Amino acid sequence: MKRFLLSAFLLLISIVVSAQQVEKSTYTFAHKDGRALMLDLYSTNSEVEPCLLYVFGGAFVTGVRDEPEVVEVYEYFARRGWKVVAIDYRLGLTPLIENPDEERSLLDFRAMLIDAIDMAAEDLLEATGYLVSNAEALAIDPARIVTLGSSAGAIAACQAEWEICSGGEAASLLPADFNYAGVVSMAGAICEKTRKLTWKRTPCPMLLFHGNADRNVPHGTQSLFGVRLFGSESIAESLRQQGHPYWFYDANNVDHNLSWRPMYFLRPEIERFVERMAFGGEQLQIHQWVDDKSLPEVEHDFGMKVYIEANFNPNKPRGVDAAVY
Repeated sequence: MKRFLLSAFLLLISIVVSAQQVEKSTYTFAHKDGRALMLDLYSTNSEVEPCLLYVFGGAFVTGVRDEPEVVEVYEYFARRGWKVVAIDYRLGLTPLIENPDEERSLLDFRAMLIDAIDMAAEDLLEATGYLVSNAEALAIDPARIVTLGSSAGAIAACQAEWEICSGGEAASLLPADFNYAGVVSMAGAICEKTRKLTWKRTPCPMLLFHGNADRNVPHGTQSLFGVRLFGSESIAESLRQQGHPYWFYDANNVDHNLSWRPMYFLRPEIERFVERMAFGGEQLQIHQWVDDKSLPEVEHDFGMKVYIEANFNPNKPRGVDAAVY
């Protein structure tokens, strides 16, 4: 009888939570390059709550903050006690698909990629600054802002945290003592010219999802004329060596699906990370090796050619000279 009553009580709670009305409000947080950058805030009430700040993916060439398939994710977390914010950011690699026949060298591509990552991270930091400055009006707890990034958005989220911890110029958009409560990166990376990642300031806890068969974002480290993309494996290793908390969800033979699957199918992992590490302060270092034996063994080691092809055209180069091919 007690078990029945408990089940009925939990079912009632579930029904009440799922029935909560989620309201959406839209704000302009910046004007850049002749356009307004907007953010949407999803909420069920006017109480002060932590903020989940989402950054969409799309290889820095495509994507929107209000993709219908992702709105369900926003509403789920809003009903779980979050203010969920989804932001615009500038897409710095759109010329590669808008002008595919324009001749560009690998050095041109390198410069465009750096600029695209820097712009996205800067826009994320500026949106964060807007949220912090308007925290009272928006009913956001500025000490509990967690970023959730997908693919290019995960790169932006990791890069923004790197800027904060390395004293980058874009970090000046935030109060000097600010840091995120946590970063959830779904197939992300950090772009740097150094040979290794050395954190000058203690980073926030990071949950890193990545498959080692990802052809879109490096799982380890890739270099292009001295500029390196440090993927989740390399980020996790730098955090491990320097004693900082992280949770690396490392999936064998899994491709770029981990750039979106966690926010639909691995929500318990995200919520445990937030509860224990981002908000709970547990100084954990977790390397979760996930090896689904039903998956076929596939290639794991790719060069920069593969990443360029996978992101910008699976059939032929788009505006990047043939030297890489």
